[in-house]
Amino acid sequence: MKRLFTIFSISMLCLLPATVAAQNSNTINSQVVNQKEVDEGGSGIYRSIVVSEIDIPHLTVYRPRNIKYATRREGPLPVLIWFNGACSGSNTGYERMLNEIASHGYIVIGAGAFRVKESDGGDDGSDWTQANDAINWLIKQERLKSSDYYKAVDLKNIALAGHSCGGAQAIANCANSRVKTLMIMNSGMGTGVSMGGANPQTLNSLHCPLIYISGGPDDVAYENAKTDYSRVKVKVVWADLPVGHGGTYGDRQGGEYGRLAVRWMDWQLKGMKQNARTFLMPDLKGFSSNWKISARNFKAVDMAYDAPFEEIETIADTVFDRAALEESFDFGADVSMLTTETNKGRLFYNNAGQRKTVIPILKEMGINSIRVRVLLNPTGDNYNLTYAKNLANTARTNKLNVMLDLHYCDWWGDNVTPAAWASYDIDKLTTAMKGHTSATVRSMNLTRVLKWVQIGNEVDNGLLWNAGKNTANFVQFINTAHETVKEINPDVQTVIHVSECANTQWLTDYFDTLQVHGAQFDAIGLSVHVKGTTMTPTRLAEKVIENVTVLKERYGKPVLIVETGYYNDRQLEGNQWMADFLTKLIEAGAAGLYYWEPELSEDYHLGAWNPRTRKPSLVLDAFNGLRLREGTNDAIRNLESEMTGHTVTEYYTPNGIRIAEPQQGINIVRVKKGNKIVTEKIYLP
Repeated sequence: MKRLFTIFSISMLCLLPATVAAQNSNTINSQVVNQKEVDEGGSGIYRSIVVSEIDIPHLTVYRPRNIKYATRREGPLPVLIWFNGACSGSNTGYERMLNEIASHGYIVIGAGAFRVKESDGGDDGSDWTQANDAINWLIKQERLKSSDYYKAVDLKNIALAGHSCGGAQAIANCANSRVKTLMIMNSGMGTGVSMGGANPQTLNSLHCPLIYISGGPDDVAYENAKTDYSRVKVKVVWADLPVGHGGTYGDRQGGEYGRLAVRWMDWQLKGMKQNARTFLMPDLKGFSSNWKISARNFKAVDMAYDAPFEEIETIADTVFDRAALEESFDFGADVSMLTTETNKGRLFYNNAGQRKTVIPILKEMGINSIRVRVLLNPTGDNYNLTYAKNLANTARTNKLNVMLDLHYCDWWGDNVTPAAWASYDIDKLTTAMKGHTSATVRSMNLTRVLKWVQIGNEVDNGLLWNAGKNTANFVQFINTAHETVKEINPDVQTVIHVSECANTQWLTDYFDTLQVHGAQFDAIGLSVHVKGTTMTPTRLAEKVIENVTVLKERYGKPVLIVETGYYNDRQLEGNQWMADFLTKLIEAGAAGLYYWEPELSEDYHLGAWNPRTRKPSLVLDAFNGLRLREGTNDAIRNLESEMTGHTVTEYYTPNGIRIAEPQQGINIVRVKKGNKIVTEKIYLP
């Protein structure tokens, strides 16, 4: 049996595309020896790259291009350690899947040295002990202040995975207490297989959940996976797709295997309980209907995966007068990924259960402004000027304002000089920047809803790197953009946006430096991400309020929170945190708050859409000034009781939308006999 695994794995690797990546001419930092991009950086929200690190030449790292950007939204990133089929020393046959996983906020380390293409170098094979090499390297990097990985690695959440013989190598490491899950792909130990440092007895050391992914009866490892699934004592899932032993590794972004791997890891390593539906129901929405998925050894608590997203009966307390703040405060949402979400076929409903598009629903929830990003030369049709202008026109239709998040790069999440400008000196860069700013702002200004223009995104270290890391150059770029915006529309306000929000000293040093060097801009924008800090969400909010006051008084400029969010699986807690935060921001004189990508629900932990009901999360009720607490709205129930005996009782929202049941906030209760309205009352909490 061992021989069959080895021969088939080698054949499969030879059939996969040699490479789908283009090598970059410049590496992202000095610790990277070489790098390339696969499948335009993957479909996740963090553009990924493949790199060779200077001190682990025998391993390949797949990672978000800008790790710090990812960790600000995700917290420290979980890890996947990958072993190849045939226990090979080349992972290029799997790079499309591994790269895809990294783009969803993971650090992936593959056995084998970096290769631009499969034909580069020989193959000395790999060893199951390389998992320890990877972990030890990550421990060192996580503690090294000069490293990209400093405080960016979640060493408590490590997964092992592998294909065929590589699956056995993953199993060989299963006793490691750091490992939280395994993905055994087209592999299994069966009754007598011994390879990759493992044998059937090794399975007795399993201590964490695992998933077997196989390729149907034609997969040479099918029976072994079936046997393992039936005998292991830990929580186990078996997912089978009839594609053979070669899986879908060579498909774009890893195909079905890639999507399922991300779904599993998000559940096991990031705690996205809603993903359990895919494996325990199974709910195959978004996947091939040919999957067959079964599960064993899960307990009742594991089956309660919908609990965080069940609709809660609440009582609403009004904490601020939302209508009175319409002109003075931006209740905003960054919806730059909205079209991507709708293209995935995801549907959206308002609180009344009516299917609508997202922006009108957000307006119902109190949103009065949207934020959209524009890149210079993005991959595909997303984030270009046409894309952003379409969203702005939708905003105009719904009477919302727009903040333009004007990136000067080809991919959001970094501030690297666009490829088309890479050879420019400072004068040419300034000219190019002015032209891009002018063309973009002129076009967006035609929508007549443009209120703010962000000059770069999270420009803590400048923009248009490396030239723009120099303070004088950075200020020259800022002033060029600011003056260009003012030439087009003096009423549009420019914003300098940084990721830091809690460190008062850092913030004042930063903006003092810009002030001393004569930087011209109108407002300050901060990112507030609850996962990217060691503070509790409550303490973080308190520090931000303190700094909003300091910045506003010290520089005499409006201060906005241009990115924030809360844990989507803590709906009521999220509403209360957001309502309190908004209340204190308003009291402190802040100019607005933008929820970052509320429409995300299944791929991002801090979205604000219920993945079960497809309605807005309770957190968004805070934007209407409503702080919720659990309980029955007895006043409405009593009002209904008073009217007993009439034929029909109907409930409506203030704008006349019929709803099935009374909800928090203002309700119109109408009692009718036939078409005649007998009684109509308005209930205000």
